Amino acid sequence: MAPPRSSWLQRFHPVANPRRRLVCFPYAGAGAAIFRDWAPDAGPEAELMAVRLPGRESRIGEPPLNRVQDAVPALLTALEPLEDRPLVLFGHSLGATLAYATARALVAQGRPPALLAVSGRRPPHAPSRRPSTRALDDAAFRARLAALGGTPPEVLACDDLMELMLPTLRADFAMSDAFLEPDPPQLPVPILAFAGTEDAEATVAEVAGWERLAGAGFSLRTLPGGHFFLHGQRSSIVRNLIEENPKDTN
Repeated sequence: MAPPRSSWLQRFHPVANPRRRLVCFPYAGAGAAIFRDWAPDAGPEAELMAVRLPGRESRIGEPPLNRVQDAVPALLTALEPLEDRPLVLFGHSLGATLAYATARALVAQGRPPALLAVSGRRPPHAPSRRPSTRALDDAAFRARLAALGGTPPEVLACDDLMELMLPTLRADFAMSDAFLEPDPPQLPVPILAFAGTEDAEATVAEVAGWERLAGAGFSLRTLPGGHFFLHGQRSSIVRNLIEENPKDTN
């Protein structure tokens, strides 16, 4: 029987009897749709789904969240019907922080995921090297988006579109900027980390810092590309997610 639908999750690769479920958390400003093209790489035994936060796609009318902690309770509820199979949580950039916070909360409830996979993000105990975006005016904030390279130039140049998107983008960046845990405990969950060799936002050395939190094993994979390397490396990422899963059982 298929798990009940949730506004927090979009299922892209339904599988009648999956061996595992891969839950993907998007980066700031993005929706679940960025993972739509990952479905063919998930294989016949992995169910692929993605998190959809308020303020985007079918939830465009809902106010966006400003704190990671505000998303976690609803995510726990959405994931509960899926835990009849091993869960692999994957997140890129802000999504890595959301995946980590969700994994930590699952562990606290005695419901640990099989694997936490983080990508393009410093660990929670490492402060950002860049100033917060909170004080930036809209022009400076748009310039920051342009420098990151994840927003198409034609979108940045469209005032009407940016007016629609800015509240969600600002909320996501506030969520990302504010999350810091100076002394986080280890998780009893394996951690798989992905780093882009040319990523200036989260360097390979910074991403390697997730090892401190890995209480059940740590692996680091470096892949070519800048901060948004996941778009060009999805096949490699999904293959590693499937192969790394240590609890792949029926």
